[in-house]
Amino acid sequence: MVLRHLARPLLASWFVYEGVTNYLSPEARAAKVAADLEPALADLGVPDLSATDVVKAQALATTGAAASLALSRSPRTSALALALLSAGTVSVDYPFWKETDPAKRREGLENFLKSAALIGGVLIAATAGHSSRHKAKAKSKKSKAHDAKHQAKVEKAQKTASAHLKKYFW
Repeated sequence: MVLRHLARPLLASWFVYEGVTNYLSPEARAAKVAADLEPALADLGVPDLSATDVVKAQALATTGAAASLALSRSPRTSALALALLSAGTVSVDYPFWKETDPAKRREGLENFLKSAALIGGVLIAATAGHSSRHKAKAKSKKSKAHDAKHQAKVEKAQKTASAHLKKYFW
């Protein structure tokens, strides 16, 4: 559990950095995706929406999900959101297969694999075990259900005993 409290902020730190960086200067990333994204936006009926706007929206969503993961607020949902947000952009960010220069191709492949590894990390975080608070809550709920079941059995036994007593004494 202690490791989980350390691991979540460490894992989220890259996503917070990436989100803030992309929000503050979206032009470079928007230039990469504009050729593919803007025709798709026009097909969807939102030609007024630019690639820069989409990059900023994605950056805000990434930063929010990463902050939520770092603070352990809905960590499973946050991690899943980060995986989905990142998976949609990793191939656009690092298209190493388009590079002809071997050095740039290797660098692009390394960055692609690092991003894929981070996606794997947040997917692991999305499937990590429950917190002690969640376990205590579930245990309490189970205990209350057991107590209610036991109470129902006791009440049934009391009614049966009462009925037998009435039969003999009234």
